[in-house]
Amino acid sequence: MTIVKDIYNSIFGKNYEAVWRQFSAENNGTYIVGKYDNLDSVEINYSNHKIVFDQYIHCQVVGGTSYETEYTRIRLEFKSNDNLQLRLTKQGFIDNIGKLFGVQDIQIGDKAFDKRFMIKGTDEFKVQTLFSNEIIKDLILAQSDIHLQILDKEGIFKEPIQEGNVMLYYISETEVKEIGQLNSLLKLYTTLVDQLTKLSSAKPIKASS
Repeated sequence: MTIVKDIYNSIFGKNYEAVWRQFSAENNGTYIVGKYDNLDSVEINYSNHKIVFDQYIHCQVVGGTSYETEYTRIRLEFKSNDNLQLRLTKQGFIDNIGKLFGVQDIQIGDKAFDKRFMIKGTDEFKVQTLFSNEIIKDLILAQSDIHLQILDKEGIFKEPIQEGNVMLYYISETEVKEIGQLNSLLKLYTTLVDQLTKLSSAKPIKASS
Protein backbone atom coordinates (compact mmCIF):
# COMPACT_ATOMS: atom_id res chain seq x y z
CA MET A 1 0.00 0.00 0.00
CA THR A 2 2.93 2.38 0.56
CA ILE A 3 3.79 1.78 -3.09
CA VAL A 4 0.20 2.68 -4.01
CA LYS A 5 0.50 5.94 -2.11
CA ASP A 6 3.83 6.75 -3.81
CA ILE A 7 2.30 6.09 -7.24
CA TYR A 8 -0.69 8.28 -6.38
CA ASN A 9 1.54 11.12 -5.26
CA SER A 10 3.69 10.81 -8.38
CA ILE A 11 0.59 11.18 -10.58
CA PHE A 12 -1.35 13.89 -8.74
CA GLY A 13 1.40 15.29 -6.53
CA LYS A 14 1.45 19.08 -6.21
CA ASN A 15 -1.78 19.74 -8.11
CA TYR A 16 -3.82 17.55 -5.78
CA GLU A 17 -2.13 18.88 -2.66
CA ALA A 18 -2.32 22.54 -3.66
CA VAL A 19 -6.08 22.42 -4.32
CA TRP A 20 -6.87 20.55 -1.12
CA ARG A 21 -4.61 22.86 0.93
CA GLN A 22 -6.40 25.86 -0.59
CA PHE A 23 -9.76 24.29 0.24
CA SER A 24 -8.62 23.71 3.82
CA ALA A 25 -7.30 27.26 4.23
CA GLU A 26 -10.42 28.90 2.76
CA ASN A 27 -12.65 27.00 5.19
CA ASN A 28 -10.50 27.26 8.34
CA GLY A 29 -9.77 23.56 8.10
CA THR A 30 -6.81 21.44 9.10
CA TYR A 31 -4.73 19.83 6.37
CA ILE A 32 -3.31 16.51 7.57
CA VAL A 33 -0.45 14.88 5.71
CA GLY A 34 -1.06 11.15 5.36
CA LYS A 35 1.23 8.66 7.03
CA TYR A 36 2.00 5.11 6.00
CA ASP A 37 -0.86 3.89 3.79
CA ASN A 38 -3.13 6.91 4.29
CA LEU A 39 -3.50 9.74 1.78
CA ASP A 40 -3.75 13.38 2.87
CA SER A 41 -7.01 14.60 4.39
CA VAL A 42 -8.79 17.80 5.37
CA GLU A 43 -10.75 18.21 8.61
CA ILE A 44 -13.27 21.04 8.94
CA ASN A 45 -15.23 21.87 12.08
CA TYR A 46 -18.82 22.96 11.62
CA SER A 47 -21.39 23.53 14.35
CA ASN A 48 -19.61 21.19 16.79
CA HIS A 49 -19.17 18.53 14.11
CA LYS A 50 -15.98 17.41 12.38
CA ILE A 51 -16.20 16.82 8.62
CA VAL A 52 -13.37 14.74 7.17
CA PHE A 53 -12.50 14.83 3.45
CA ASP A 54 -9.99 12.41 1.99
CA GLN A 55 -9.06 10.24 -0.97
CA TYR A 56 -9.12 6.50 -0.42
CA ILE A 57 -7.55 3.76 -2.53
CA HIS A 58 -9.26 0.38 -2.17
CA CYS A 59 -7.20 -2.62 -3.22
CA GLN A 60 -8.57 -6.08 -3.87
CA VAL A 61 -7.15 -9.22 -5.42
CA VAL A 62 -9.28 -11.19 -7.87
CA GLY A 63 -7.90 -14.31 -9.51
CA GLY A 64 -4.37 -13.40 -8.55
CA THR A 65 -4.66 -9.91 -10.07
CA SER A 66 -4.62 -6.81 -7.90
CA TYR A 67 -7.15 -4.08 -8.65
CA GLU A 68 -7.13 -0.57 -7.23
CA THR A 69 -10.10 1.81 -7.12
CA GLU A 70 -9.75 5.39 -5.95
CA TYR A 71 -12.59 7.09 -4.09
CA THR A 72 -13.31 10.49 -2.65
CA ARG A 73 -14.77 10.13 0.85
CA ILE A 74 -16.48 12.48 3.28
CA ARG A 75 -17.30 11.37 6.81
CA LEU A 76 -19.09 13.06 9.69
CA GLU A 77 -20.11 11.47 12.97
CA PHE A 78 -23.09 12.60 15.00
CA LYS A 79 -25.39 11.31 17.71
CA SER A 80 -28.75 10.14 16.40
CA ASN A 81 -31.98 10.88 18.23
CA ASP A 82 -34.13 8.51 16.16
CA ASN A 83 -31.84 5.95 14.47
CA LEU A 84 -32.82 7.33 11.07
CA GLN A 85 -31.41 5.21 8.27
CA LEU A 86 -31.13 6.37 4.70
CA ARG A 87 -29.23 5.67 1.52
CA LEU A 88 -29.12 7.66 -1.70
CA THR A 89 -27.46 6.26 -4.82
CA LYS A 90 -27.75 6.68 -8.55
CA GLN A 91 -30.55 4.73 -10.21
CA GLY A 92 -29.22 1.46 -11.58
CA PHE A 93 -26.64 1.15 -8.81
CA ILE A 94 -26.17 -2.48 -7.76
CA ASP A 95 -27.32 -2.34 -4.15
CA ASN A 96 -24.81 -4.71 -2.60
CA ILE A 97 -23.05 -2.41 -0.12
CA GLY A 98 -24.40 -3.42 3.25
CA LYS A 99 -28.04 -4.00 4.10
CA LEU A 100 -30.57 -1.65 5.63
CA PHE A 101 -33.29 -3.14 7.78
CA GLY A 102 -36.83 -1.79 8.02
CA VAL A 103 -36.35 0.57 5.09
CA GLN A 104 -38.58 1.39 2.14
CA ASP A 105 -38.09 2.86 -1.31
CA ILE A 106 -38.86 6.56 -1.15
CA GLN A 107 -39.56 9.16 -3.82
CA ILE A 108 -39.61 12.88 -3.13
CA GLY A 109 -42.09 13.83 -5.87
CA ASP A 110 -39.59 15.55 -8.16
CA LYS A 111 -39.59 13.60 -11.44
CA ALA A 112 -36.06 14.59 -12.48
CA PHE A 113 -34.62 13.78 -9.08
CA ASP A 114 -36.55 10.53 -8.61
CA LYS A 115 -35.55 9.36 -12.09
CA ARG A 116 -31.87 9.90 -11.36
CA PHE A 117 -31.59 8.67 -7.77
CA MET A 118 -32.71 5.70 -5.71
CA ILE A 119 -33.53 6.51 -2.08
CA LYS A 120 -34.17 4.11 0.79
CA GLY A 121 -34.98 5.09 4.35
CA THR A 122 -36.78 4.26 7.58
CA ASP A 123 -38.82 7.47 7.91
CA GLU A 124 -40.55 8.52 4.70
CA PHE A 125 -41.56 11.97 5.95
CA LYS A 126 -38.09 12.92 7.22
CA VAL A 127 -36.29 11.54 4.15
CA GLN A 128 -38.68 13.33 1.79
CA THR A 129 -38.30 16.56 3.76
CA LEU A 130 -34.51 16.26 3.73
CA PHE A 131 -34.10 15.67 0.02
CA SER A 132 -36.86 18.09 -0.98
CA ASN A 133 -34.77 20.92 0.43
CA GLU A 134 -33.87 22.94 -2.67
CA ILE A 135 -30.25 23.56 -1.67
CA ILE A 136 -29.61 19.88 -0.91
CA LYS A 137 -31.41 18.76 -4.05
CA ASP A 138 -29.45 21.11 -6.31
CA LEU A 139 -26.12 20.18 -4.74
CA ILE A 140 -26.82 16.45 -5.17
CA LEU A 141 -27.95 16.94 -8.78
CA ALA A 142 -24.64 18.73 -9.45
CA GLN A 143 -22.65 15.60 -8.56
CA SER A 144 -21.72 13.24 -11.38
CA ASP A 145 -21.40 10.33 -8.97
CA ILE A 146 -22.67 9.93 -5.41
CA HIS A 147 -23.37 7.38 -2.72
CA LEU A 148 -24.69 8.95 0.51
CA GLN A 149 -25.64 6.94 3.57
CA ILE A 150 -26.07 7.05 7.33
CA LEU A 151 -24.12 4.17 8.86
CA ASP A 152 -24.29 3.00 12.47
CA LYS A 153 -21.63 0.32 12.91
CA GLU A 154 -18.75 0.89 10.51
CA GLY A 155 -18.00 2.52 7.18
CA ILE A 156 -18.26 0.76 3.84
CA PHE A 157 -14.56 -0.09 4.02
CA LYS A 158 -14.77 -0.90 7.74
CA GLU A 159 -13.90 2.61 8.89
CA PRO A 160 -14.50 2.72 12.67
CA ILE A 161 -17.40 4.69 14.13
CA GLN A 162 -17.22 5.76 17.76
CA GLU A 163 -19.65 3.81 19.91
CA GLY A 164 -22.92 5.67 20.32
CA ASN A 165 -22.46 7.67 17.12
CA VAL A 166 -23.61 7.26 13.54
CA MET A 167 -21.80 8.42 10.42
CA LEU A 168 -23.00 10.48 7.48
CA TYR A 169 -20.92 8.86 4.76
CA TYR A 170 -20.30 10.06 1.20
CA ILE A 171 -18.26 8.16 -1.34
CA SER A 172 -17.65 8.63 -5.05
CA GLU A 173 -15.30 7.22 -7.67
CA THR A 174 -14.91 10.77 -8.98
CA GLU A 175 -11.50 12.28 -8.24
CA VAL A 176 -12.24 15.71 -6.80
CA LYS A 177 -9.42 18.06 -7.76
CA GLU A 178 -11.34 21.32 -8.23
CA ILE A 179 -11.90 23.81 -5.45
CA GLY A 180 -15.43 24.53 -6.63
CA GLN A 181 -16.55 20.92 -6.28
CA LEU A 182 -14.92 20.59 -2.86
CA ASN A 183 -16.79 23.69 -1.68
CA SER A 184 -20.01 22.33 -3.18
CA LEU A 185 -19.61 19.08 -1.25
CA LEU A 186 -18.86 21.00 1.94
CA LYS A 187 -22.03 23.03 1.43
CA LEU A 188 -23.95 19.79 0.92
CA TYR A 189 -22.68 18.44 4.22
CA THR A 190 -23.27 21.58 6.26
CA THR A 191 -26.81 21.88 4.88
CA LEU A 192 -27.50 18.20 5.58
CA VAL A 193 -26.31 18.67 9.16
CA ASP A 194 -28.51 21.73 9.61
CA GLN A 195 -31.58 19.94 8.24
CA LEU A 196 -30.98 16.73 10.20
CA THR A 197 -30.77 18.86 13.33
CA LYS A 198 -34.01 20.70 12.46
CA LEU A 199 -35.70 17.34 11.91
CA SER A 200 -34.54 16.29 15.42
CA SER A 201 -32.57 13.41 13.90
CA ALA A 202 -29.14 14.70 14.83
CA LYS A 203 -27.63 16.27 17.89
CA PRO A 204 -24.10 17.61 17.77
CA ILE A 205 -21.03 16.07 19.34
CA LYS A 206 -18.07 18.15 20.34
CA ALA A 207 -15.59 18.25 17.47
CA SER A 208 -12.11 17.16 18.49
CA SER A 209 -9.34 19.64 17.97
